[in-house]
Amino acid sequence: GPLLATLALACAAVAAFAPGNVWENDLSRLTPVPEAALAEDGRLRAELGAPDVRYVLALEAGDAEAALQALERLRPALDALAADGAIAGWDSAARYLPSAAVQRARQARLPAPDALRAALDEALAGSPFRADAFAPFLADVETARTAAPLRPGDLAGTPLEAGVAGLLLETPAGATALVTLGGLQDPGAVAAVAATSEARLLDFKDASEALVAAWRGQVLGALALAAVLLALTVGAALRSLRRAGRVLLSVALALLLSVALLRGFGVELNLFHLVSLVLAAGLGLDYALFFERAGGAAAERLRTLHGILVCAAMTALVFGLLALSSIPVLRAIGVTVGIGVVANFVLALLVARPPPEPLAAPATETAG
Repeated sequence: GPLLATLALACAAVAAFAPGNVWENDLSRLTPVPEAALAEDGRLRAELGAPDVRYVLALEAGDAEAALQALERLRPALDALAADGAIAGWDSAARYLPSAAVQRARQARLPAPDALRAALDEALAGSPFRADAFAPFLADVETARTAAPLRPGDLAGTPLEAGVAGLLLETPAGATALVTLGGLQDPGAVAAVAATSEARLLDFKDASEALVAAWRGQVLGALALAAVLLALTVGAALRSLRRAGRVLLSVALALLLSVALLRGFGVELNLFHLVSLVLAAGLGLDYALFFERAGGAAAERLRTLHGILVCAAMTALVFGLLALSSIPVLRAIGVTVGIGVVANFVLALLVARPPPEPLAAPATETAG
């Protein structure tokens, strides 16, 4: 009737126009860690020059050697950013493992054995050192001059393996080199450097929020399809559009009322609210079906009311305890399901339950 239509319009208005965003995409809001502890962690990371956990530069190449060379070409720009104060420092795999081209260039600057021996003899002339005192040094220089360049695989089992493997990712399709940024002060300056180079500035926060939004869109699409199939199933089971309409209307109104209450209290909905609303709607469908199938007899209606009331009260109590949790995820589930259970019970009682049968007129005795 008009009252239900007014309720639906009011709930829709509150849900749509309540302050703040409708959806919460920031996963960091779901952490159980207190905000003060997060602020302290950020301060300590800044003082220690720890890498920024949100931004990282990525360079893609055909293989590890090409990726290392790309890192070396990017180095002057990174040093300039550090000099300008945009970043406090940076780190990459090329810091620990130069490219093969750089290694060969360094080897080429090492003197040949004869030239090194002549220079050493000249330097040792008149000194108390024996002529063969630096023979191991000459051998080591020659070994370094003629050795094959180090590759990422050569670091296996060494202390450098973990550091390089975390910054240089190799796959059959190619390699990706990462540059971590410490003490990031100006993401815009870093983005400008990335735009004029081979690198890409990755924003893990934006990426995670985009994934959340995309996943939510898929879930909402699947839920819409499920709602249509559910409506068809309820209609086929009850074999009456009027009866099915009462059941589905109570669930829809309860869902809308739950969302309106959450938004009215300034709650931005996340994936856990969405899942909890689905759970509450499922419980509400049960309540509505039981109420709708209750017979017209007063005793049967009372038994149905008592049974559903006990179930709804116990469910609300359990999820009410979750609503008191300090963990955001559990609190979101508890609050949402608790509100949904109460809303579904009340609206199922008012909307889905058929009107009582009229009392039969008492039989009258006839004389004669």
